[in-house]
Amino acid sequence: MLSTADGGRVFLVGAISHEHGVILGQCQVADKKGEASAARALLGRMQVAGMVLTMDALHTTKATARLVTERLEAHYVLILKGNQPLARAAAHALLSGPDSDWMATTAIDDDRGHGRRERRTLRTAPADDTLFPGARQAFRLRRDVGDLDGTWTSKEIVFGITSLPAALAGPTHLNHYERAHWGVENRLNWVRDVTFREDHSQLRTGAAPRALACFRNLAISTIRLAGRANIAHARRDLLDHNAAFAVYNI
Repeated sequence: MLSTADGGRVFLVGAISHEHGVILGQCQVADKKGEASAARALLGRMQVAGMVLTMDALHTTKATARLVTERLEAHYVLILKGNQPLARAAAHALLSGPDSDWMATTAIDDDRGHGRRERRTLRTAPADDTLFPGARQAFRLRRDVGDLDGTWTSKEIVFGITSLPAALAGPTHLNHYERAHWGVENRLNWVRDVTFREDHSQLRTGAAPRALACFRNLAISTIRLAGRANIAHARRDLLDHNAAFAVYNI
């Protein structure tokens, strides 16, 4: 956990590449409630035209949707939760009905690993700006998790929206984007908290907490660009400066 000189928390918001796992940018926010505006400020400084941006439900706001689609000329994939009750209710109504009615616009992704089985079923329906700024599709994602013996133990259903039209992204693509987004927890947050022990940092002075976070970002990005999946092992292997510089052809 990062701290300020008075012992308070330092909140950071960052952007990560799903494809490479590298950190693209980071900025500090005054407090947790200011994260949405800080994220928009961060995106405004980045070149993201043509990219597909996924964000936590906290960032599902009309201001962010307009920024992404109008000014940045990019696309979004956003989850609808309690902070957007009307849009969520509209998406729920739009995507209701038995599975048999949605076979043409449904994709199913099965995965086995870590001692469990997961099935992600995503259905889509056309949408427009009356649902959310820039929206072109709404989607319903159901996650079933169970044991490897075939017994399902939990179910979760979430609704979302995207500015991507069906011609650019069908249910299979949206399933991929949502799964990649949830992978951020393992590829970044867990690495920072566990491998780099960020929560145990004792730095309290001035900009030091934020600066050290930038160094962690650089280290994580260097290791990812080196093609290494295991950050802990790579930290030991890249202790030599020449090996680390070689990643950047220096």
